[in-house]
Amino acid sequence: MKTVIGLVLLLLLMAVLPAQGAEQKQYVFAVLPQRPPVTMHTNWRPFLDQLEKETGVSFKLKLYETMNQFEVELKNGVPDLTFSTPYQLMLVHRIQHYRPLVRGSHLLAGTLITRADSPIKELSDLNNKQIAYVGSRNVCSLSLRQTLSKQNIMLNMKEVFVGSSSNVYKMVLLGKTDAGTVLNVDFDAQPADVKAKLRVLLIAPKIAPHPISAHPRVPKQVQQAVADAVLQMAAKPETIPLLKPVQLGKPVPADYDRDYKSLEKLDYDAMTKGI
Repeated sequence: MKTVIGLVLLLLLMAVLPAQGAEQKQYVFAVLPQRPPVTMHTNWRPFLDQLEKETGVSFKLKLYETMNQFEVELKNGVPDLTFSTPYQLMLVHRIQHYRPLVRGSHLLAGTLITRADSPIKELSDLNNKQIAYVGSRNVCSLSLRQTLSKQNIMLNMKEVFVGSSSNVYKMVLLGKTDAGTVLNVDFDAQPADVKAKLRVLLIAPKIAPHPISAHPRVPKQVQQAVADAVLQMAAKPETIPLLKPVQLGKPVPADYDRDYKSLEKLDYDAMTKGI
């Protein structure tokens, strides 16, 4: 009798263990490279630690040295969840059907700036001039370049990629480039004395900001738990400070058709080819 009972208990234990293992699945959370990996880890790990507490789900933070590495893995559907640019989401939504869950509420727009004392007064003055971009795939760069491509003006500009918004400001203010592009939210946050030295030449149409998105293989209940948890974090004073470093200030639910579908008009591959 004891042998039978022991066998039954063993079978029950074997049946339970796989289910527990499934519940403990760790999801890969990939973040686009915006700063050195050490800085990105400092910004993102506390947020993910809190997200784990809120959801009961485990997340493995995956960081990248280059944008190319990040985009290759996105196109192959490697990350379970990801934080990407709006344009990257648009690209992999078509390929891998990633679904945006939540995003910040501040709309973004590429902003073209020159020195306040610059002789450049209109777009045609940029012909044969140098323009500084953060990078080829950043939102400020792509939105501005897309807007400029629609202008009925033939411009031959030399594009210089300088790695960060702070470098764009330096290049423009020191006169090393004739103009530069930054995000509207970044420009608005600059000190008054810096803005006084600059002139805004053009602002691109605003778009929804970077979302957290999920691959369709992630269970719907996990996707919903992540979205709900981020929104709940914004409602608690003790967790609000975790959101700004990961660009999710005042988060709202995201919807692909409403927020990002219009970006499909951009030929992303052609716009970023060779750069």
